[in-house]
Amino acid sequence: MKSYLATLFLLCPLLALSATLRLEGDRAWLESEGAPLSKVLRLFEQRGVEVLIDPALELNRVSGEWENTKVDRLIGQLVSPHSYLLGWRKVDSPLGELYQISSIRIYSDAGPSAAQPLKKKRKVLDIVEGKDGRKYVRGEIMVGFGKDSNLDDLKALLKKLGGTVIEVIDPPGIYRIKLNEGLSVEEAMEIAKAHKGVGVTEPNLAFEQIGNEAISFSGSGSGINLHLQPGETAVAVFDSGLDPKYTDLPFIRGTYNALSPSEPMSDPTGHGTMTAMVAAGAITPLGADAAETGVPVLAVRTFDENGMTSSDTIMRALEYAALSGVKIINMSWGSDTSSAFMEAAMDYAAQNGMTLYASAGNEPTGTPIYPAGYDSVIAVGGLNPAGETWTQSNYGDFVEQYEPAFINFEGKSYQGTSFSSPYATFKAAQK
Repeated sequence: MKSYLATLFLLCPLLALSATLRLEGDRAWLESEGAPLSKVLRLFEQRGVEVLIDPALELNRVSGEWENTKVDRLIGQLVSPHSYLLGWRKVDSPLGELYQISSIRIYSDAGPSAAQPLKKKRKVLDIVEGKDGRKYVRGEIMVGFGKDSNLDDLKALLKKLGGTVIEVIDPPGIYRIKLNEGLSVEEAMEIAKAHKGVGVTEPNLAFEQIGNEAISFSGSGSGINLHLQPGETAVAVFDSGLDPKYTDLPFIRGTYNALSPSEPMSDPTGHGTMTAMVAAGAITPLGADAAETGVPVLAVRTFDENGMTSSDTIMRALEYAALSGVKIINMSWGSDTSSAFMEAAMDYAAQNGMTLYASAGNEPTGTPIYPAGYDSVIAVGGLNPAGETWTQSNYGDFVEQYEPAFINFEGKSYQGTSFSSPYATFKAAQK
């Protein structure tokens, strides 16, 4: 084992300022060439560690190499002469129990309470496009192991990748792995595919929200009923969130930010607010009858400000909905990209009593989009106010039902299967 104290020095323009990090249990592997300590600490953040530091402390630069070093010892050397506290967690996984660092708190004379988050959480996902045209979260892969695999197989893979497990999604039994900058997602997947015990691997795929622009439309709905009293059967709406001004309405059962669970609910695009209102029955689509009884809605934010989500976010949302006892799910989004992991997660949800609905899409191609195209998901197409198939609705054998696609909300009109799907969940919850 090789380890030595970091050399801390002043700014030098000739330095490469690079750093790589791998964490496994209570051990760490770090290489840093003049990187600011703040950058090194951000590497811990990217690997699921909460980092808090007293903003009054001076942060120097770090050079050094640590191999298979205890995390406690490494942090002590990095932050010296300041004090620190570490938090740990145990995570159950399909291959065995994982022991991981969960938090680092750095402080000095002012005490632990002076430590604050290293930086504000990202408001958007870091999405890139691969050579094959698929979009995914930068520097992350998802890996699933076969039945005969064990924890040693995982550890051996992490060593090959120089990667760190940042989340275990179980079910369906997936390891989300963070890579260092020197290894591309495509290269990491090739290594994983050839590794003993690996069943399936893919990027942490990104998916786009179905857009619904305001339109000019002659006609009026029944308005919005903000006092609608809910029934018993709840619906979870996976979307861009919910406008905070609506969170205390009688038909809003609760909210959850699957993008960043510690952050409050918001809705940067307004799309999620509309779909939640349709699912609750508070907004009646044009051509439908106004509801007498509403539906309790769990509003789950899964999309960022750019209208993007990721595999891990959707799976986190599914887990939260299941733990909340919600049995009906609405997903007003779609992508041409199919994911084996997403399909497995939705199959598992359906097999365990959930009914999943998704928008069929706003382009009449006849080609499935996903998640609507998965067998375990009910694809919903759109109708115009006259009850006829909307000319822009997708169609095909994968579409199982059609519902109204036009709504009025806050003085504007909108159209899209984004509203057909939540209306289908509203009807299902009313039965």
